[in-house]
Amino acid sequence: MGKRVRIGLVGTGFSAHFHLASYRKVYGEDFEIAGICGRNRSRAVELACEFDISTCYDTADAMLRDPLIDAVDLCVPNYLHVPLILQAAEQRKHIICEKPLGGYFGPPGAGDDWTAEGASRATMLQQVLNEIHTVEEAVVRSGITFCYAENWIYAPPVAKLNRLMAASKSTIMRIQGEESHSGSHSPYARHWRTAGGGSLLRLCVHPIGAALYLKYEEGRRRDGVPIRPLSVLAQTANLTAIESFRREPVRHIAAGWSDVEDWASITITFEDGAVAQLTSTDTHMGGIRNYITAHGSRALVTANINPNTACQAYTPDGAYFADEYIVEKTETKEGWSFPAPDEDAVTGYPEELRDFVGAIATGRPPKSDLMLARDVLIAVYAGYLSAERGTVVNLREVV
Repeated sequence: MGKRVRIGLVGTGFSAHFHLASYRKVYGEDFEIAGICGRNRSRAVELACEFDISTCYDTADAMLRDPLIDAVDLCVPNYLHVPLILQAAEQRKHIICEKPLGGYFGPPGAGDDWTAEGASRATMLQQVLNEIHTVEEAVVRSGITFCYAENWIYAPPVAKLNRLMAASKSTIMRIQGEESHSGSHSPYARHWRTAGGGSLLRLCVHPIGAALYLKYEEGRRRDGVPIRPLSVLAQTANLTAIESFRREPVRHIAAGWSDVEDWASITITFEDGAVAQLTSTDTHMGGIRNYITAHGSRALVTANINPNTACQAYTPDGAYFADEYIVEKTETKEGWSFPAPDEDAVTGYPEELRDFVGAIATGRPPKSDLMLARDVLIAVYAGYLSAERGTVVNLREVV
């Protein structure tokens, strides 16, 4: 057991709240949430009261300069990730960073009215590659532990899938996966300037991350080195731009996307010839659809994160369940539903944070690290380039 880890959390929104709730379920590690900060000061105070956090900082800079803080948990919009990573590394603070690692948010000096319409995806990919290189250098130079918050690889169904592939000594030949729901209602998600992309970046990073991790693990088991992605082929679309949908008077799917896609599909080919076929969309009703299937040479395993059948419910009137949480992104509580008994645990957040705290305390690497963060982000932006060109993008030629 290492020393007590004192964590400062940056952010006060949705991800900040579920991180704080999940920290309460972490066991076997010596840590505390020692501080919080965010642009919404009153919300920071509310969260501090709710989760017994002793200090509210006025700014992230003040938190990062506090010698009592060992690590920072970055639960902020995508475009703030890299600037805060670099500041944290400069202050030698260990980092927990929500997905994705970073992204392209416009050319230098771009104003709030910048859009990605007509912007070169090759330029986007090159800037992202430069950004990744800067982050890697900063992390190595500071000697800190970097933790990439990809919860899927910690989700119990995915962890079991990985163990079954290991037990059967399977070659994972094909992977299928999806993250889909009826759309983010957050204003930042509608604009490339603040989100860095659409459903491929916001949603598909989860199945991409899980697929890459499963092949990493297979390679490590067999040969001692991870099997890495080699090429990508992708398509994107804006399905809510279909004219008949736009004329519908009642909508159950989020619309109003500015310059980002609401559907994406990507095929990743790995160094050993295996493939992963992954998709994401903001046009799926009925709650979140989160799954990954591994087609192995000796076993076939599907991990259903959402929905799963651990709990099933029916009611003719959703008002009966008005005060009871069912599951994220469900549009109605009427009829059949699949209530989440413990959504945080099933989606892997407590186990993810437990791994991170332990890694920071002892100096060991986390399961979800900077290599995974890097490979996922490169796959996404190579995917955007592939969709623009309509061709396969070889990652060895662009990296």
